[in-house]
Amino acid sequence: MRYVWRYFFSNVLQFQIHRAMCTASRQYDPQDPSKPLHKCDIFRQPAAGNILKQLMERGASEPWQQVLQEVIGEGRLDGTALREYFRPLEEWLRNENLRTNEYVGWIYDGDYCKHSIETANLQVFGGFYNGAVQVQLAGGFVFGLCLLVQVYVNQLRLI
Repeated sequence: MRYVWRYFFSNVLQFQIHRAMCTASRQYDPQDPSKPLHKCDIFRQPAAGNILKQLMERGASEPWQQVLQEVIGEGRLDGTALREYFRPLEEWLRNENLRTNEYVGWIYDGDYCKHSIETANLQVFGGFYNGAVQVQLAGGFVFGLCLLVQVYVNQLRLI
């Protein structure tokens, strides 16, 4: 379970650091549509390299929040950089779904889930089925994925 959280944490943090490096190297400007985050190229950009160097040279000697605050000016994990990076894809998908009249989402049928559980002769214990190792691992992964989706949906509501 710890690995799953580290994986999701690192993905969000990766985009946050990338945004800071792109901003420092003047490859990205949120006010300039000609410099979007997804087109930023930090290759051979000394300003971007300096940020990475400052982050890496501290190692685990200080809390990550403190290091992040001192180096990029953000001391909390923030998913907005990930949203900014994928904004063109999100807009394209939204327009394509409108164009093709596609329904996005799931139709929940609680009876189907209940029937599936009973048919497979499973019992629910503490949120997991029959204590099976594979299901527990998948449950943790799905929980983490659901958490990210929930954050993403909440961000969409703010738009």
